[in-house]
Amino acid sequence: MRVTRQAILIAGGVALATALGRLVVWRLPATMPAVRMTVVDDRDGAPMPSVVALFWNRAHEGTLTGHGGRSALLFTAEAVSGPAGELRLPAQRFQREPFLLNTHYESPSMLLLQPGYEPLVLFNSLVVPTLAEASRWDHDGETVRMRTATDEELARQAYTTTQSTNAAVTVDPTCAWKRVPHALVAADRMFPNADMTTLKLLLDNDAFIAGQGCGSPKAFFAPYLRQ
Repeated sequence: MRVTRQAILIAGGVALATALGRLVVWRLPATMPAVRMTVVDDRDGAPMPSVVALFWNRAHEGTLTGHGGRSALLFTAEAVSGPAGELRLPAQRFQREPFLLNTHYESPSMLLLQPGYEPLVLFNSLVVPTLAEASRWDHDGETVRMRTATDEELARQAYTTTQSTNAAVTVDPTCAWKRVPHALVAADRMFPNADMTTLKLLLDNDAFIAGQGCGSPKAFFAPYLRQ
């Protein structure tokens, strides 16, 4: 079969157009739509005001072994429930493929915090979501129930809660902790005897973080800690 020069040029043009199209799509942000939820007490269904919600998602870089690789924070946001227990989070725009074709998405997650109640972690059911699945929140429109907890029960939640708050802000060059101050302060206050919380980690490394261009965590959180 004879391959002509014209055929080669056409094939090259198609490949170039495909690559350019892929580049354009890669540069377009993806969006997590706005979220609306309601939080109530598990005992009597009473609306719960002042619940702090921390909402985030991450992606990681695939490797030959399936482990390790770089990680990227796609978005992080917070909200505080109103008098009727309503939570409202605006739409979140994020980079669709931080690691190009080697991007592996994680499930969007939400942490709900209220003193005297067990921290509640929600997430989508899919373990390895696609971009479309990572761009939706399965609990949108739901009414979720929070359960009261004893001091002993709360103390057992300190480590896992800190894991959640760390996931929502760390390994991010855009100073993500500045976008969720109420959540970080709420988590710190719920576990005053914890060896380490995300907020303590930020405050203990104040000089280093300030030197990275994010400003001083101590100065930033000072007004929130006075509330």
